[in-house]
Amino acid sequence: MNTSKNIVRKLLSLLLICVFVLLIDRGMAHLLRPVSYADYFNHDIKEIEKNHEEVDLLFVGASRTYRTFVPQIFEEKLELNCVVNAGSSSQPITGTYFELKDLIERIHPKKVILGVTWDQLLSYPNTQSSLIVYDRLSLKNKVLMALECFKDEMKYLLYTYRFKDNFSIEKITSIFRARKQMIANDYYSYAEEGEYYADTGFVYSYKSLTTGSVPIKHFRDFSRDNILSYDKEYLEACFDLCKKNGIDIILASGVTTQMRIYSTGDYQDAVDFYTEFAHEHGTEYYNLNYLKGREDFLPDELMHDYNHCNGEGAKIVSNLFADILLKVEHGEDVSDYFYADIDELKKDVHRIVAVNADISGDENDLLHKHASITSLQNDDVDVLYRLSVKYDDSWKVLVDWTNETELDFTVTKKKDYRIRIEARSSDDSIGRAQRTYKF
Repeated sequence: MNTSKNIVRKLLSLLLICVFVLLIDRGMAHLLRPVSYADYFNHDIKEIEKNHEEVDLLFVGASRTYRTFVPQIFEEKLELNCVVNAGSSSQPITGTYFELKDLIERIHPKKVILGVTWDQLLSYPNTQSSLIVYDRLSLKNKVLMALECFKDEMKYLLYTYRFKDNFSIEKITSIFRARKQMIANDYYSYAEEGEYYADTGFVYSYKSLTTGSVPIKHFRDFSRDNILSYDKEYLEACFDLCKKNGIDIILASGVTTQMRIYSTGDYQDAVDFYTEFAHEHGTEYYNLNYLKGREDFLPDELMHDYNHCNGEGAKIVSNLFADILLKVEHGEDVSDYFYADIDELKKDVHRIVAVNADISGDENDLLHKHASITSLQNDDVDVLYRLSVKYDDSWKVLVDWTNETELDFTVTKKKDYRIRIEARSSDDSIGRAQRTYKF
């Protein structure tokens, strides 16, 4: 008997110690965790809960969700009471499931638009993107997500470990001031440059590119064979969750650049996959990258970076998508809003989408350089390239227009200069592309 009592006492002591450590850790979070969009989002959700607001529409997904969909526009155009954008950076489908589960329990949305991307089901979630979701959840769902998604990375759930680099008077003071300022401003966020948390989960960005200057980034191609059963099961679980709660759900892809579309192998098959998946589940999939006329109303100037639109681009796309949803509500056909496939989209693209120069040097001669050039355009476009250098105020041509993609050239300085690669067609009706590199 005494042995049993001792074991119970030890277990209770251990439990109390664990609880004490966790309480200390959560207390330290206020000192060590920098202010993030999660603070603003969590405040918005708590206010919705407190005021018992009816949430008519919930967007959930990765960064193309929180940078594309403006809640206020959908509220006004669709005459909705409350719209929430629960997108977060690189949100994995596992994170989407737990975010969705948490918000269904807390704010009970009537309709869900689940943001998907062509590569979302091709890889396991990374720790950082999962932590962003974790920080937004209520305690119960934090525990459930921790057990499911952080099996080998539990240490990152301790704020004192995750933010150990902020253990300094300077950083703690800075974090404290930022948090105090956020509370003093009643969680109102605005900036005249950069970006800011603008509207119930939506992030407004001022950043802009110029047409033809989007950097070429190629990560992988789409293949149904590479879809992870783990990810697809969670996508299915999101639909099951909505069905059990009587919530309508549709799929949508926020906008990316033409560069990303052109650089992704088998992009159309990804569109077909989500279209088929949606129809199998009795719903629709809207790929907003196929909106007709996007070359006119969504130029690169309205893109934040290679993969997202900026604030003004988001307003344009949100207005169009709200119009589409309104027509769908009235039983109207909206197929004319979209290109049928990637081939039809490309027929409306009359420019070289992007150009890139991979510039390397000679270890024995730092003034001698080599450029490997790639560009993205329709197959029937012939492309010429020109390479220039800028040391002070003016550009000097190093290699004049050529169709060669492997170029050798020599510079006269080892640093503090710029190299520009331009791409054009012999057909002057085809728009040009260019990139500039600093050395």
